[in-house]
Amino acid sequence: MPVAMNESTQQNALQQGLAVGCRALGITEITADWDSVKQSFRRAWLTWDHAHTMPAIRHDLVHSSIRPALVRSKTRPGSLIASWSCEGSLRPLVREDIAPGALPELLALVTAISLEDWIELTRSLVAGLDDHDVVHEDYSRQATSGTPEPAI
Repeated sequence: MPVAMNESTQQNALQQGLAVGCRALGITEITADWDSVKQSFRRAWLTWDHAHTMPAIRHDLVHSSIRPALVRSKTRPGSLIASWSCEGSLRPLVREDIAPGALPELLALVTAISLEDWIELTRSLVAGLDDHDVVHEDYSRQATSGTPEPAI
C-alpha cells in the first residue's frame, strides 16, 4: 500500500476489505456491540500479516479505527466497492452492479491487498465474537447437497 495513503484512505480500504470479506464468507450482519467489535478487531489486527501496510489504522480500545471506518463508509467518496449500514447492527453493503467475479480483482486494485487476505482478517475478527452475533446467509431454502460457496 502506498505510503501516501492517509488515515481516511486507509480506513476506507479497511471497511471495503471487511465488507467484501463478509460477503465472501456469507456474513450478512454483525449484531455485537461496539466494545465487542473493537476488542475482536484489536486481536485480529495484531495478528494480521498486512496490518503494517496501514500504519494509520488504530487498534487500541480507546481510539480504535474500526468504528469510524465503518460508520463513515457510506459518505466517503472512495467507497467504490462497498460500505456499511451501521443503524442498529453492522451490515456490509457490497455494490450490486459489480459482477461477483470481478470483486476479487477490483478489491485488490482498490486496497492493494488480496481478497484472500481480507477474508483472513474477517475470519479472525468474527472468530472473536459470539456466534449468535454473526449472522450468515440462509442457505436452507436452496436445493443443493451442501452449503454453497458465496459467489465471489
